[in-house]
Parts: sequence; C-alpha cells; structure tokens
Amino acid sequence: MLAKNFVADDILNHPEQITATMADRQGFGIIALDNHALVKIFNAAESRLSGLSTIDVLGRNFFTEVAPCTASRLFRGRFRQGLKDEIMDTHFYYTFTYRIRPVSAHVHMFFNVRKSPLFFIFIDRIIQLYEDLG
Repeated sequence: MLAKNFVADDILNHPEQITATMADRQGFGIIALDNHALVKIFNAAESRLSGLSTIDVLGRNFFTEVAPCTASRLFRGRFRQGLKDEIMDTHFYYTFTYRIRPVSAHVHMFFNVRKSPLFFIFIDRIIQLYEDLG
C-alpha cells in the first residue's frame, strides 16, 4: 500500500496554475511533460534529487534522453495510456537507476487534459537503495 498522497489537493485541483516558479517552491520532484514527452518543467527539488540540471533537461525527451530507465511498460506505458485516456491519477513505486545510485520513489502520475495540456510526474524519494560507504 502506498503512503498518503504528498501532493497538495490545491495543486491537483488546479494543475493549469503550475509554473516553474511555483514548482520550485515544492519539496518534492515535479516534472511536466508535453504530449511528446518533452520536458517543460523540471523543478529544483527534482534537479537536486536526480543530479540533473534543469537547463540540461528542458525540451528533451524524458524517456529517451533524460531518464531512459523509465522507458518501460511500467512507466512510459502508463504515460501513453494516460494520453490515450486523456486522464490519469495513479500512484506506484519505481526504482530510478539512470545516472544516479538506485533510488526507490513514490511516483504520482497526474494528467487531465481538460485542466492542463501538461502531463505531471510528481516524485517523492523514499530511500537510496545502496549507501555510499566511502
């Protein structure tokens, strides 16, 4: 069972109001993708947690250029299904392995085409799977 939602209801009720500035004020990762999976928002928390610079990922394909470890049926498959259905509000655990040590996270995918053209991926890090003992 997943932990309680970490994204405020106000954010979910008004995704059209999410800007890069507002996203940077949040303590969890926020990634916004267009319907081609190009990164439109990559907030400061996600940059810090992933080790990837916001400037380096904006405008790039999330699944092939930014986080290829997510190019799976479990992750990208859900993105595609959400686009097809024009709505998604789902939670799952995922282990990110690309460019960083493996990290388990609570992922909340949210999309509602009637409220915003952007597909949001909210990420709350759970635990680094391997500790650096050096």
